[in-house]
Amino acid sequence: MKKLTIELPGEMATPVSDLLLGLDAGAVSEEQREDGEPLIHAYFEEKTDIEGIITTVKEFSTLFDENTEAVQFTTRYIDQQDWEGWKSYLKPVRASRRIVIRPPWEKQYQAEQGTQVIEINPGNAFGTGHHETTRICVSYLDEIIEKSPRCSVLDVGCGSGILAICSVKLGAGVSFCADIDLKAVRETISNSARNKTSGKVKVWCGSLDCTRKRFDVIVSNTSRDTLISMKDSLRGRLLPLGYLIVSGIQANEKEEVAGTYGNSGYDIVSGKVEGGWAGLLLRLKK
Repeated sequence: MKKLTIELPGEMATPVSDLLLGLDAGAVSEEQREDGEPLIHAYFEEKTDIEGIITTVKEFSTLFDENTEAVQFTTRYIDQQDWEGWKSYLKPVRASRRIVIRPPWEKQYQAEQGTQVIEINPGNAFGTGHHETTRICVSYLDEIIEKSPRCSVLDVGCGSGILAICSVKLGAGVSFCADIDLKAVRETISNSARNKTSGKVKVWCGSLDCTRKRFDVIVSNTSRDTLISMKDSLRGRLLPLGYLIVSGIQANEKEEVAGTYGNSGYDIVSGKVEGGWAGLLLRLKK
């Protein structure tokens, strides 16, 4: 097996992780360097053309307003022992007061009463519960749905489907998912079936333009640039006084995103920061 490690600016972490999964990485994980910037680790089968993967990532990185010279790559072979060590790193994680997320190999995990256990395969799509932005989104969903059971939820940029699945497990009446990546859509469908939520998790491949429905809650764990570009489209999909949860932004971007949405018809309900990442809970103004 081959392990590709990428040093890159924080704004690129989530999009590049998604790209690597679309290039058939067996698994993708992220950690922070001492300077606060991320390291992305991607695992590929031995026959994979790593140089081709690196070329694709380099070309993709030119789409960002970042110094592409800061993107650095390291490749090494790993054995089965190293792979098992990576799996041991991904233990069940508490994402909110009522949600624990576990990988498929942790079947023996038993949660306390009142906790919903979500099983997500971390090797196929970004969003395992181990990333701070996922936990921020789930914690906000937990708070909102506890007060408004059977509400409708839209997950924009669904990745693994983890947020939509959590929404239903927490008591949402229905959760719609949208992603422009067909691989993410397939994984959402698979993970939803694994967690027995298929009847309430509805998925489509495409943008927000694919629906005219309005929702009680919208959640989007994407990136600063994506969130800013979607601010008007998201507002048009919310019911009156609806809630919007946004994350995928770094802590130093929180005030900019909050200001942008505050000037676009939203009240800032609260913000959370965890491990250098941030999220916001917003509500449509009266």
